[in-house]
Amino acid sequence: MNRDSLLRSGFLLLTLFLSSCDSGSGDHDAAPVFPGPGEMPAFPLPEHVDQLLVRDGALPFPDVFFAGDELFEVVFNTLDGVGALRLPDGTPLPGRFSRVPPGGGRVTGPNGQSCTACHNSPFGTAAGEAALNVFQDPARRGIPPFNPRNSTSLFGSGVLQRLAEEITEDLHRQRDEAIAAALPGGAPVQQSLLSKEIHYGTLSVAKESDGRVVVDTTGLLGVDPDLVVRPYGWKGDVTTLRDFVRGAARDELGMEGDEVVAKDPFQRSDPDGDGVEGELSIGDITAITVYIGSQEIPQELRRLVALGLVPRPSAETGRLVERGRALFSTIGCSECHKKELRLLDTGFEEPTLRGRGAYLDPEIDPATSFLDPFMPFRYDLITEGDFPRLEPHPQGGAIVRLFGDLRRHDMGRVLSDPWPTEVKGPDGGPVFHEGRSLEVAPSVFLTAELWGVGNSGPWLHDGRAASLEEAILLHGEDLPPLPRDPGRSEAQEARDGFVSLTAEDRLAVIEFLRSLLHFAIEEE
Repeated sequence: MNRDSLLRSGFLLLTLFLSSCDSGSGDHDAAPVFPGPGEMPAFPLPEHVDQLLVRDGALPFPDVFFAGDELFEVVFNTLDGVGALRLPDGTPLPGRFSRVPPGGGRVTGPNGQSCTACHNSPFGTAAGEAALNVFQDPARRGIPPFNPRNSTSLFGSGVLQRLAEEITEDLHRQRDEAIAAALPGGAPVQQSLLSKEIHYGTLSVAKESDGRVVVDTTGLLGVDPDLVVRPYGWKGDVTTLRDFVRGAARDELGMEGDEVVAKDPFQRSDPDGDGVEGELSIGDITAITVYIGSQEIPQELRRLVALGLVPRPSAETGRLVERGRALFSTIGCSECHKKELRLLDTGFEEPTLRGRGAYLDPEIDPATSFLDPFMPFRYDLITEGDFPRLEPHPQGGAIVRLFGDLRRHDMGRVLSDPWPTEVKGPDGGPVFHEGRSLEVAPSVFLTAELWGVGNSGPWLHDGRAASLEEAILLHGEDLPPLPRDPGRSEAQEARDGFVSLTAEDRLAVIEFLRSLLHFAIEEE
C-alpha cells in the first residue's frame, strides 16, 4: 500500500470508527470542550486515541498510522496545553516557550508547537536545519554552557530499536553463558561480546567459592554495564522510541502525556501549570510512536535507481560513487560506520518484552494503561509503513544498510560537549548501576548512522558542519593528542586517511556519501 492510499484508508477508518465511539471512552473522562466562535484547540482528531482499542486490535495499522501522522504535523495551541507556565520545581514561568533552558529542573525548552517544527528537512519527520538547534541543560541551572543539539532524522526509527533489541539479547545471552561456564573459586571466564559483527568488548566473570557471581565490566566497549543498547539520541542515551516521543512532547513542546503526568512526584494533574489536563493520551503517544517507527528507510542511490524511483546518474557520477565506496572502507570509515547489518525479525512491537525486557517501562501498569506487552500492537517493517521500506534478506529478515554500529565512541576534544549526558531507561528516568546513575562522557557519542547523510545537512550533533567534508575533518584535528592520550578521537586515523587522499579521491568519498539518501514519495 503506498502512502496516499494508506492515508486515505486511515482517514476513512479512523473517522468512521471514532465517530461511533462514546464521548467518554479512551484515556480521558470527557471529550474536548470546543468554545464558540473564535479560537479552538488544534488537536486534529475527533477524540484522543484510545489505547484499549489499539490493544484489542480495533484500530488497525492504517488508523494508528494516520492518527500519529496528524498528531506529528499539527501545530498545537494554548487550548491544547502547548508550552509550559511552571517549572518542575513549581516556579512560575513568564512565557510558554524558551529557546534557552530556564533551569529549575527543565533540561530544555519548550521551544516549539509541532514535531515538524524541528523535523522537516529534507522531508517531514527527517532532520532539521541549524536554526532549529535546541539547547540542553544537564546541570538544570538555566545558565550556559549548554549542550547544543541538531535535530536527528526520524527516518528508519523503528529499525533502530529492533536492532538494539536483538543486539541486547545477544549480549545478555553471552554474559549468561560466561556465568554458567564459571566455576566456584575458579579462574575468571573471559567472554568476548559480539553481535551482528560488532564488537562490544569483553566481560570477565568469576564465581566466588560461595557461588556469588562477580562480573567485571571494565573491558566493555561502547555499551553500558547493563549491556542494554540504547539507539536514540546523539549520545545513545535514550532507550526506547516511546520514551523519545513522550520526552520530546513534554520537553520540546510542553505537551504532557498522561503517562508522564502519572509519574509526577508531586502528584499534580497539570505539572506544567498551563491550565490544561489530559494533553496527550496513552493512545496518542502510541500512535505517534508507531507513525515515527514506520517512517521511510533511507536508501542508497543505486537501490532507488533499481526501484525506478530516481533516474540513473551519469557515468562519471556513478564511477565516483563506486570509487568512493571502496575508499570509504580503505581509509577505515567502515570500522564504525558499518555498511550492512542483518535484522532477523522485522516485526516492531509496542510495547515489547524483547531485549530481555529492557525496553519495557516497568512503571506502567498494563491493567490500567492497556499497554500490555503480552498484547502488543505489532506491524512489519518490510510490508507496512512509508515507502521505501527495508530490503528483504535472502535468508529471512532484512538487510539494514545503516552505516552505523549502535556503539558509542570517544570523538575527542574537538567535538566534546560541555557536560555529560544522563542515560535514561525505558521509564524515562536515570539508569543506576552499582549505586550510581549512568552518564555518557562529554566527548563520547553514538556512531551516527550515515544512511540518508547525503541530503540531511547540516551535520554532526550540533550542526556545526555545513558540508560533508567539514564533518569528516571535524572527526579529529591536525595536531591531535598522541594515541591513547586523553582528548584523542577514535576516528583520528580514518580522518587522517581522508586527508591523505588525492583531491579526486576525496571527491569520490564525498560523492559516495551524497549517494546515501533520504527519499520520500511526495504527496500530490
